[in-house]
Amino acid sequence: MTWQIRGLLGAVLAVVLSCGPGKDDAVRVKEGETLEGIDECPGLLCAGEQYFCTELLFEYGRSPPLCVTSDICNKLECLDSGKKCVLFDGIPVQLRCVNP
Repeated sequence: MTWQIRGLLGAVLAVVLSCGPGKDDAVRVKEGETLEGIDECPGLLCAGEQYFCTELLFEYGRSPPLCVTSDICNKLECLDSGKKCVLFDGIPVQLRCVNP
């Protein structure tokens, strides 16, 4: 591989990784809730239109890509107590903590 191609691949990878959620988007499971029954995304696709493949950013690190429903934010809370959990459309779907 030439150095130009390596450089281009490195730049693309840096851009992709920088687009992911940041520490401001970290969440935790609400008291009394669980993530039981949520499966990993097979091949980044989920069975059924009601499921979305997304990673969750916890205070201890990222989850693997998980198949979640649109009500996942009912089970989670943002670490920054002034923010609320929201799913953003995209490929992949992203879970973010935003100011209300």
